[in-house]
Amino acid sequence: YPVLRVLFYPGLRDFLSLPGNERYLTATLHTLVIVVLSTTSATLVGFLFAYTFTRTTVPAKRLFRAVAILPLFSPPFMIAFSYILIFGRNGLVTYTLLGTRYNIIGWHGLWLSQTIAFFPIAALMMEGVLASIAPSLEYAARNLGASGWRLFRTITLPLARPGVAGAALLVAIYILADFGNPVMIAGHYTVLPTEAWARISGWGDVTGAAVLSSVLLVPAFGLFLAQRYWVGRRQYTTITGKVALFAIPPTPWYVKWPLFAFCTTVSVLILLVFLGLVAGAFSRGWGFDYTPTLKHWQDVLQNAQALVHSLVFAAVAATLSSLLSILASYFVSRKVFPGRWMLDFVAILPAAIPGVVFGIGYSLAFNAPPFDLYGTAAIIILSMIFWNIPMGYQTGIGRLKQIAPSLGEAASNMGAGSLKTFWDIELPLLKSSLVSAYVVSFIRAVTTLSVIVFLVTNRNVVATFTILNLANDGYRGAAAALTTALLALTCIVLAMSRLL
Repeated sequence: YPVLRVLFYPGLRDFLSLPGNERYLTATLHTLVIVVLSTTSATLVGFLFAYTFTRTTVPAKRLFRAVAILPLFSPPFMIAFSYILIFGRNGLVTYTLLGTRYNIIGWHGLWLSQTIAFFPIAALMMEGVLASIAPSLEYAARNLGASGWRLFRTITLPLARPGVAGAALLVAIYILADFGNPVMIAGHYTVLPTEAWARISGWGDVTGAAVLSSVLLVPAFGLFLAQRYWVGRRQYTTITGKVALFAIPPTPWYVKWPLFAFCTTVSVLILLVFLGLVAGAFSRGWGFDYTPTLKHWQDVLQNAQALVHSLVFAAVAATLSSLLSILASYFVSRKVFPGRWMLDFVAILPAAIPGVVFGIGYSLAFNAPPFDLYGTAAIIILSMIFWNIPMGYQTGIGRLKQIAPSLGEAASNMGAGSLKTFWDIELPLLKSSLVSAYVVSFIRAVTTLSVIVFLVTNRNVVATFTILNLANDGYRGAAAALTTALLALTCIVLAMSRLL
């Protein structure tokens, strides 16, 4: 319903005026350019990391993997914000160490930020694909005289191609919908999500924002369908009569050390994000006075309500979202009923909807009686619940495919009804998936900005929105301290979930 409200809120005349609006066309062109650039670089970096993890003997590759996944646990704008602190006009590296007033704000800063932010998604996807390639094929190719580039080009890369394509499409979806990094570092290089936000925050032009959101929805949904098609295709597999274990052959020095240097450089760029954030949180004046201080943490205390709202809203939304997603996956996988395909489609659909579209949709759908929820906690929690359902749903579907239906059938033969079978058999086996769904939903809910930026008022303000305002108003130390506090509290919740 909220998505349909976005699509049908503008009139036909509003859509027909799109080609004549220079700002709209510029934002659309910028979006397409940055999606191509960032997707290409993030996929390439992700592939090199995944290849290092799985097919080489590069030193410290486990450390590289641990560092590579750190961006997945941070707020979406944190990388861009930290790079402004490190490489901006008053940056720790550019100004303090190198003495130059380099300005990272613009398309180049956005490109770097999105590459670092989203390459871990590609790396984790391609890691599984590369790990599944039987080493015996490469040994056979070596025995036949292939080595080096020819071995990689004719054996490894063709077998990994479906995974690379699927990862690239998924990364493109995330980059297309990214709001946090562009609003922080893109400056005048407007893209569709930030232009939609400017329409509402600057001019109160809800119709224009709805038009831009509708335009954004078209490529997002197209990329989503393409990604689903690639993932659902048969991939290249090898079938043998017996599993054979082979050690990874020693990596030649001319491959090992360039890969080591590359992974080290990218890992340093990731660690600089956290270094800049913590340094900014404890420095008196960024760029001119690095005296340690706790004054910015007074701002954290003043904005404690926003932190509490973030944690409470995210915890409630993650709990309900994970329960709904697991129940939906159970009904789709285990029950036969009219409309099952519709439930499957609706449970997956939010994955194709950018957060900006979701946020505008909820602001349009629930701002008037009888469903006037604007400014309440309920509208933020509801938006987070349904935006995060696809993550838990796909986790539950994958887990249920591993659970033999015969277990439930045996319980039914012994007199158990559907509810008892689910409670005693399926649910205990789904416990790990339920916890995983909760963790993913919580991280996305507590760090989201694109969805809630259109729904926040003084009554339901959350930490990410407060951080955005502090950074835009020039209070970078306070913004860094609040981001550090949010990140620390998120890690504590994740540690508790891990312990559970």
